[in-house]
Amino acid sequence: MKRTLAIATLAIICAAITMAASQNTGNMWDGKWQGTTVSGQPLVLQLKVQGERMTGKLIVGKQSANITDGKVVGDTFALTTGPIDGYKVGGTGRHLGDAIEFTIEGVKKPLTLTRLK
Repeated sequence: MKRTLAIATLAIICAAITMAASQNTGNMWDGKWQGTTVSGQPLVLQLKVQGERMTGKLIVGKQSANITDGKVVGDTFALTTGPIDGYKVGGTGRHLGDAIEFTIEGVKKPLTLTRLK
């Protein structure tokens, strides 16, 4: 009986730790992140994470598109948006301290995005 109770207690503690970790990961990404494209246009990523699923919007200049496919793994993510200028945008990012290093497919230099407050 004591062994069963100990195992159940450990299972509850592990579940609580896992839930807290996934919530913290979401909070790490959630919000608006801004930067500038290599061509000088303002870029904003609006992100919301639930578990490994990332949703939100990419805004480049005056155009925007929803994230149609987004996935977070640890401190990295990959996303695809609906069309901007007729093209779907794909990109990857990683969390670096208080910033995101965001690499857009087809663009050699990664962008640095900071959180809007």
